[in-house]
Amino acid sequence: MVWYNLKVGSFQVKYTPLNPIEKEYAICDSEGLILEKVKGTYEKAVYLNPNTKEQVSEVFRLINNKPYLKLQKTKEVLNYKEVELNEVEDLLQERVYLVEGDLLLKELLDSGKALKFGFTNGNGFKVYKAYIYPSKIYKGYLFMSLGTTQISEVIKDIAEVKAEKDKMKQIELTLTNINRAKVEDLLEI
Repeated sequence: MVWYNLKVGSFQVKYTPLNPIEKEYAICDSEGLILEKVKGTYEKAVYLNPNTKEQVSEVFRLINNKPYLKLQKTKEVLNYKEVELNEVEDLLQERVYLVEGDLLLKELLDSGKALKFGFTNGNGFKVYKAYIYPSKIYKGYLFMSLGTTQISEVIKDIAEVKAEKDKMKQIELTLTNINRAKVEDLLEI
């Protein structure tokens, strides 16, 4: 975490970027054996079986100890939840889309809610939390925001780091105020 200084009028502030928490999945073969990536410049990554050193043409991702192919683009959502509209504001937005759907717009305006569901663009293994909600600013429009992380998760991590720093400063302060023993105090000549 890096903090940058900024002066806004007469106010001195510090800011740090809020980055999404990325999930990485190991690359494996169809049996779940984790593969070695060959270093070098290739158009497409090359992977080897670590035991036989043979090149593996079809690779998978190891998720929950099972090999999986790439995800397909979300085209239908059957599993969704209605959530409070303010939950959308806690999403660290990575992508935002304009959504058309008059019936859904009317339903969400009447209920004052948003819809939450899992979504993927079909370009790998990135799964987003998606929220469809009516815009507060642009009346009559729906938006869909995608993200992998809630802002509250990131702030919790930052608060823990700050608390640890404060604890270390307190220990350092305590150590500087302790009287150091001298040889003369410990040994009488």
